[in-house]
Amino acid sequence: MTRSCILTVTTIALACSALLAEPVHAHTLTPQQQLAFEIYKELVEINTVTATGDTGRAADAMAARLRAAGFDAADVQVFKPAPRKGNLVARLRGTGARRPILLLAHLDVVEAKPEDWSFDPFKLIEKDGYFYGRGTGDDKFMAAACRQYGPLQAGWL
Repeated sequence: MTRSCILTVTTIALACSALLAEPVHAHTLTPQQQLAFEIYKELVEINTVTATGDTGRAADAMAARLRAAGFDAADVQVFKPAPRKGNLVARLRGTGARRPILLLAHLDVVEAKPEDWSFDPFKLIEKDGYFYGRGTGDDKFMAAACRQYGPLQAGWL
């Protein structure tokens, strides 16, 4: 792994850690931040519980956003091996001047029993400066970050 790649991955990890460790403060969002929030919200609000949810719907939603951001349709593939099960593979083509980077995230979440929550786990809630909802601190956050990071690095956003 090159030094540049290590620095990039480390920067992303530190930024993610800071976002999770610090409360959310109300402020005006840049257009890029607003788009990232909308993607994050959309993912959290799609029920992707492994046994009963629909990861295919989440994969379709993120594929649509990638195409809308300028990805060629041939570079955005949704695979659905079974009903309600979906995977997304997207390729952001580079120039070849730098080594490629692979961003990974999963869309499924463990069961969210309503009786274990004080609010709907499939609605993104901001309370006392923190985000709440199934998948907000791990997989759905990472999937939203991956969706936003690739086009941003390419200068598309």
